[in-house]
Amino acid sequence: MPASQRLLDFLHRHARVLLCGAAIVLAAAEVYVDWDTWIQLNVSIVYGLPLVLAALARNRRLIWILALMLFMATFAVYAVQIPPGSFAPHEPFFVNRVLASLTLLLSASLLHGLSVAADALEARRTEAEEASTRKSRLLASVSHDIRTPLTTINVMADLIRHTADDPALAAQVPELARSLQANALSMADMVSDVLDISAIDSGRVRLNESEFSLDELLALECRAFEPQARAKGLRLSLGLPRPPIRLRADKVKLARVLRNLIANAIKFTDVGGVTVHAAVVPGRLVLISVRDTGIGIAQDDLEHVFGEFAQLRNPGDDGKRGWGLGLAICKRLVGMMGGTIAVESMPGHGATFTLRLPAACPSESRESAGPLSAATG
Repeated sequence: MPASQRLLDFLHRHARVLLCGAAIVLAAAEVYVDWDTWIQLNVSIVYGLPLVLAALARNRRLIWILALMLFMATFAVYAVQIPPGSFAPHEPFFVNRVLASLTLLLSASLLHGLSVAADALEARRTEAEEASTRKSRLLASVSHDIRTPLTTINVMADLIRHTADDPALAAQVPELARSLQANALSMADMVSDVLDISAIDSGRVRLNESEFSLDELLALECRAFEPQARAKGLRLSLGLPRPPIRLRADKVKLARVLRNLIANAIKFTDVGGVTVHAAVVPGRLVLISVRDTGIGIAQDDLEHVFGEFAQLRNPGDDGKRGWGLGLAICKRLVGMMGGTIAVESMPGHGATFTLRLPAACPSESRESAGPLSAATG
């Protein structure tokens, strides 16, 4: 790389530091010249130049440090240079210094405001670029993940077409049709998830709060998944708190979060079972946990599990499909309700997803740490 290019790269990387240094050096030089000579400087302009350099460096603290230092230097230099007995409030040079100092402070305020505005514009530009990148990555990931059901649908359709020509294969048509439908539904769910994420991120989704029994909601959702758990030989247990909990929250969105967590727990568990617990703990936080004895989640994946990209890959080598976009949607929905969602897991030892809803959710103050605290660790 040429020396000139290396110099340009260095200047680009350290531009702000260099500007701050230049501002400090220039301010010191100006004070020295003003102090050591009788040259009548245009203080309001000359002393404002270091502030401009500090503003270009986006260092608002330095702007005000230099402004105060130069403000004091303005009168200190005047005090040294004015002949004894010549001072008067209306003395021209004193009036000039007063006006210059006021202009200096006004310039610092304006440069501070411009720096804040510039940072805000840069932050918006960065957010826009990140949003565009996220959308591109999401589309690329979904496009890659959607090929599997599309390929399967194409193969199934081709097989059905061949069985129609061969009466001996007619018995396979119902199974092929079920497989075709399952893959079509899988693809439809994926498209729905992408649209839901887009709607949440754009602010088109609103909370519809109502008061309801958390116990009844948990029981309803668990009953809906009993056939799936029974088909895999799994236990689906529900630990309800005492006394019962009544919430004021968005029931539909909370139900969707619970369905996703229970469905994933069953999906990735082959032996053992799934346990759902709820309780109100000190601080009136509502805790809901979904614990399974399944394949677990690798430590490297835990920090990415609620994102919308990393989950599209498989969490293990067992051939099961990854977590999809459901957990990303869960995190957004729980966040809309003012809560948080977290996961604890070890590969081969299952996983525990824990929802924490804020103190504003319980309709009445209750304290019940119960078995949930032990379940969530």
